[in-house]
Amino acid sequence: MSWGPNSFSLGRAAVALLAAGAAVSAAANVLVVRSAGPSVGAYPAGRSLPDNARIALQPGDLVTVLGAGGTRTFRGPGTFSPGATVRAGTQTLAANDGRRARIGAVRTGGIVPRGPTIWHVDVSQGGTFCLLPDEANVMLWRSDGTARGQVTITPPGGRPTTLQWPAGETILAWSPGGPLSGGTYTFTQPGVAVPTRITFRTLAAEPTDLESVAAALIANGCQDQLDVLVDSQADPSPGSGS
Repeated sequence: MSWGPNSFSLGRAAVALLAAGAAVSAAANVLVVRSAGPSVGAYPAGRSLPDNARIALQPGDLVTVLGAGGTRTFRGPGTFSPGATVRAGTQTLAANDGRRARIGAVRTGGIVPRGPTIWHVDVSQGGTFCLLPDEANVMLWRSDGTARGQVTITPPGGRPTTLQWPAGETILAWSPGGPLSGGTYTFTQPGVAVPTRITFRTLAAEPTDLESVAAALIANGCQDQLDVLVDSQADPSPGSGS
């Protein structure tokens, strides 16, 4: 299965693939994708664990793992196993609101609109952005496509390029004409006071499943894409620890 921009939508499509049992590999492992609290050193983001592992958490700990069934979020104190049968009626496993994935990640300012896949570059969001290898065009995205618009892209030490956004379109293909990995580009739009600065990192190989996607995003520091990926996955009803 390809996980390129045309096949890896993080809304309904990703959830549907999970429901069909085809979205992740059959390996009985889970990947830590979020970690906070006193035990973050024991369970850092990016660590792979067997699904029968015993995760011992202290008060204030929070660990989210990604596996074949989606994500599970454990809150301390307690000892948890990612592969344990989920039991309703307790509050030690935080449930995720799956509806968020179809709109966007919830941040301080409310619900932020998101692009159709994690591989579409939001020209209004700065930070580090991971690209798939061997992609001739980078797909740019804006949240409001009502009117015509433009974006000027300035590479590090290079000349700016201005692209026109047709009315009614939120997606625009950009052909940078060379490798982007490691370079910080500035995106300037009329009426936007502060330009957006995005550092691109090109993945060494195309991921083959959800866990390898998450691992690659963690390794390259592409936090915003990881957040959208994690928030798009089903989280079972609350379970319990011991």
